[in-house]
This record gives sequence, structure tokens and C-alpha cells, in this order.
Amino acid sequence: MRKFDSAAVWSMRAVFAAAIGGWGMAMAQSGPSPERAISLTIYKDDFAMVAEQRAVSLDSGRSRLVIDRISKQLDPKSVMFDWLGGGNHPTIVGTNYDLGVGSLQNMMSRLNGQQVEMLWPSSDGKPGEAIKGKLEASQDGGTYSLRTETKLYINPGGTLVAPADSDASSQPTLSVELQNRTGSEDRLGFSYLTRGMSWSADYVARLTANSDIAELQCWATITNTTGIPYPTSRITLMAGSPNRLAAYGFVAQTVSGRVMAGDNGIEKLSSSDSSGFTANAIRMPVGEMYAYKIPAPATIGQDQMNRVSVLGVRHVPFKRDYAIRLPALGVSGFESDGMHTQSHIPASLSLRFVNAAASHLGVPLPGGAVRVYEKDRDGQEQFIGSAPMADTPRKEHVSLTLTDSFDLYGGTMVLDSRKVARHLFRKTVQTVIHNEKDRPVTVRVVQGFDSGWTPVSESAKSQKLDSNTIQWTLRIGPGEDKQIKYVVEVKG
Repeated sequence: MRKFDSAAVWSMRAVFAAAIGGWGMAMAQSGPSPERAISLTIYKDDFAMVAEQRAVSLDSGRSRLVIDRISKQLDPKSVMFDWLGGGNHPTIVGTNYDLGVGSLQNMMSRLNGQQVEMLWPSSDGKPGEAIKGKLEASQDGGTYSLRTETKLYINPGGTLVAPADSDASSQPTLSVELQNRTGSEDRLGFSYLTRGMSWSADYVARLTANSDIAELQCWATITNTTGIPYPTSRITLMAGSPNRLAAYGFVAQTVSGRVMAGDNGIEKLSSSDSSGFTANAIRMPVGEMYAYKIPAPATIGQDQMNRVSVLGVRHVPFKRDYAIRLPALGVSGFESDGMHTQSHIPASLSLRFVNAAASHLGVPLPGGAVRVYEKDRDGQEQFIGSAPMADTPRKEHVSLTLTDSFDLYGGTMVLDSRKVARHLFRKTVQTVIHNEKDRPVTVRVVQGFDSGWTPVSESAKSQKLDSNTIQWTLRIGPGEDKQIKYVVEVKG
């Protein structure tokens, strides 16, 4: 049986009350509001691992321990148990997972054949007469009767009262059958995989006009639809996609995702990592994935989206990259639309930076959405675009395409096209770039080709990006136009 690491599972004190059930063994049931210590390892794709530790009080002999407040989307095949601490522990004989009844009909079916009480309604608001008898329900639970020693009540209109140790729970429960040599106070650790929980990384980048420094920070948004809340939980967020087996509608984990303090590669917080009210997650490798351990416990509510800080504010140098991508050129002209002229092609704006220590980063960045804001001339922050970012290791270059430019654009046209040989055409192309901004900009003009091509002449020096793409890099002043003219031979 797998051992729980004390650093991964935190202590909890909850005493389960014992009662005598109809199976001839002790029943242990959790108290009304026991203290819970929970650790959550959350993956991005509707998948999480829940680990808990609870203190239990058990009698000697055979007993059944009932564990409530568990996920409604738990994978019962993934449950693991372990006793924590030294000494002799009870033997776990077996486990049972009860999905809970989902309707009144199912409730009646569960109680069928059991001794129950019927409380008759009264007109004065006080409890009415109580009658004990055996419940007899139809197969679908739609009709029922109460059989006493002398009478049979058919579809009585009172309130049924079932024993507290009946198995007619409306909530999912996990029970453990135990064999204990002596009565004992013990600590039980258990974990399970569940659906209904996921997280996403959400970056915020704040820019200032005419500045090349961005304030970058990252929050994790955790969504919980498991059916229960997780109060004051230790949270570890996993970046990466472990292989999972699909079986009976559930995706089960096939690689270990447990995070233990003291692993090699753990990145501790430092004063340079802290920024105001935000905090950084402790980053550590786990297998081929990366884990982000949130320093402070947080409560993950049911049907809520909770946010926790992953990366505090970093002042990251970046470059604004403007690019005008001309339509691909082929034998008949611009092949993308069959036209020989494109009069207005806006430049796209991208932000580029390097995930390196020199950029005040140099840490593994989980993939997510980056939303960018920039202050206008009045100092008010405005949203200017967003872009996805993949999982980014150290030293990786990041490019975020945000928007098309309003006042930086180009136009291009084929001035001349003639056949110079069999399957060979010579084309003369002119492109004009317009900068209507009040500041100079550097723009890349990218030209692609749909077929084999050979350059003949050009008014500005180009750079070959790949076998079918070239680009020109131009510096254009405010209110200025610049022209590129080139001749190329294309095969067709």
C-alpha cells in the first residue's frame, strides 16, 4: 500500500462516532462538521487528485468507517488508503463507494423491506402520531405501503423516518471495512482522483505608452464542479498532460503526480520574487511536468471560480513587433484571392520577450491566456488585446499577436506580369507602406510565394525566412510612406 508523505498530506482532527448496524459490525460515521485538512493537485483538463487525512476513533473487532464530504465525480478505482504514524493499525478488509440516491424512487427502493416509522401530520403544528412498520415499495419506487403487525397502510401520507444507519444516503459516501485488534485512536490518510476540477493560467500585462517595459503577473483560475467545497486546502497546480486511461466514462491517471517537499529542482521564494500583495508559487519538476505549489492555503468553493497568485509582478522588457503580411504571390497574381491589387493590409502588432533571467523571468511559465492593457494619454488603462501562450520553459522566446494596427498599413500591386519561358513568369511588384502614427516605427513586410521562385532585383535588401518566404525590415517616420519594388520569376 502506498505511503502518504507527511509533507503532502496535512494533519486533520475528526472523530467518527460508532453505532451498531444491521450487519453485526460497528458503524463509524463522521461528525457534523469535522476539521478537514486537504491537499489538491489540480490538472488543466477537468482532472484533480484529492488527498486528506482524518483522525478516527475505532472500537475493536469488525467495523465500517463511513467517509463523507467526497467528490460526486470521484473515480472509485483510484482510491488509496494508508494509516499514518507508528504503531499497530487496523487492517483494511474492503471498500465500498455509494453514489447516493438521486431521486425519491431510488430512496424508497433503498429502504424497501426495512423497519421505518411513519409520522402522521397534525393540525396544531406539533409532531403527530408515529407508527412503526415494514416498508414495502414497488419495483420502481412509485408506490409503497407500511405493514404493521395488524394493518397494511397503502400510500400513507405521512413522513417516513428511516434509521440513521440505513444505506439510503442522498450524498456519495465512501466506506471502509476494518478489522481492529483493539480499540484505537488513529489517523487515516486517503486520496482519490476526480473529475469536475480544473485550472487555467491567466496573465495580465500592463504597458505604458512609449515604454518597452511591461508589468507581467499570472493568476490561476480554479473551477470546481465536483459537488462539494474544499475548505482551507493546500493547492498544487500541474502544467502538463499525463497519459490517462478512459474507462467507464472516467479518465484515470496512469502516472504519479504527487508533489513532495524536498524534491530536487524546487524553486524557493526570494525577496526578488515577492511583489506587494501577490505571491509566487513554488515551482518544481514532477516527472515530465511542472508543479506550482501555492504557498498559502485557499478555500475552493463549490460551483465557483477561485483565483490564486502564481507569479507576482515582474517588470519584463519587450519589443513591439509590427508585421504586414502580403498575400501569397503565384502565377496568376496574389493567389489567396485571385486579385492583382491589395490596397489596404493592416500591420499586426505582436509583443515579444524572452523568458530569461535578464528579463526578470527565467522561470517555467504555464501556458494560458495573456491579456494586455495600455494606459492612454489620460492615464486610464485600456484593454488592447489578448493572445494564448503555450507552456514556456526557460530561455524560450514568446510572441503574442494582439491586434491589427489602425494607422500602420500597406498596399501592394502587380505592375507587370509576362511569360518569359515555358512555365516561367516574370512579375514586377510594388508595395507601399503608410505610417500615420505620430512616432517612427519599424515594420516587417513579409512576402510568401505559392510556387518556385527566383529573385531578379529589388529596391531594398530582403531577408529569406524559408524556402517560400522573404521579408523586408523598414524604419518609417511619422506620417511617412515607403515603397518597395521588386522583380521575381515564378514557376507555373
